[in-house]
Amino acid sequence: MENLNAKTQQNVSNPSMMQIPRMLPLKQVVYYTGLSSTTIYDMLDKRSDRYDPTFPVQVKLSKGRVAWVESEVAQWIEGKIAARVH
Repeated sequence: MENLNAKTQQNVSNPSMMQIPRMLPLKQVVYYTGLSSTTIYDMLDKRSDRYDPTFPVQVKLSKGRVAWVESEVAQWIEGKIAARVH
């Protein structure tokens, strides 16, 4: 894994190389957003009163395993910060 991380860091300096997106498990999305897992899934459910079409949709990695793209979660958080009233 260290070799992959070292190669990824090298790729940042070379724009022609593909950068691998970082995936966040639900536990980390809960941590970064301050939302509960129930709220997160409600925000993704179009039938829920808490539905938020701006919240990033999870990526199915395998049977029973999903994760969120870190940059999309960060953009959503930044959008919430930018939208607050001063």
